[in-house]
Amino acid sequence: MSADRLEVPRLTSRSGKLWGLGTLVVVVAVLGYLAVTQPQNRWAVLVVVPLAVLLVAFLLVRRTWVETGTGVVVSRTLLRTRRVPLSKARPLELVSNRGGGVLLRVGGPHASAYLPVLALTDYVEASQPAHVLLALAEQIDRWAPQGARTASQLRRQADHVAAGGDARRSPLAVLVTRGVINAAKGGGAAGGTSVLG
Repeated sequence: MSADRLEVPRLTSRSGKLWGLGTLVVVVAVLGYLAVTQPQNRWAVLVVVPLAVLLVAFLLVRRTWVETGTGVVVSRTLLRTRRVPLSKARPLELVSNRGGGVLLRVGGPHASAYLPVLALTDYVEASQPAHVLLALAEQIDRWAPQGARTASQLRRQADHVAAGGDARRSPLAVLVTRGVINAAKGGGAAGGTSVLG
């Protein structure tokens, strides 16, 4: 973290990275097998390979940070850079991504920037570190007084993390919701109740 930039890192884990790498290896192996055994389908391989490379590059290049001297949230992907001033953010709130994550939504006039705060998925159970959460709260206090409630939520999360609390029992875990696919993985009505309730 530099003096004028608050980096907001991706939330991942060793098992999450291994799952992603394993998936990529399987996709490449299947495509190689199809290219060798089914020459008539090589055109599909030639279409899918660049798309897979583009997806991996998109995921690897994605970065978010706050310019602390100006209060501008920057979200950079492979295709674009989005800049949203905290002072003009409407809304400025913590939201579920409906896939096991909680994001800080910084609403801009045309599109929002999203900063990862908490992840509770099959492969990742992680919160941003306490110092990042506190720094985000301080930036909101400084540049966006309309976000006082959100800053307070971030501070409660930071206190929990600093005390050694785990992500699943953290204050922001109650905001996590899951989509229909994840509900189905829970096994029928019991699984649906646990994620929808």
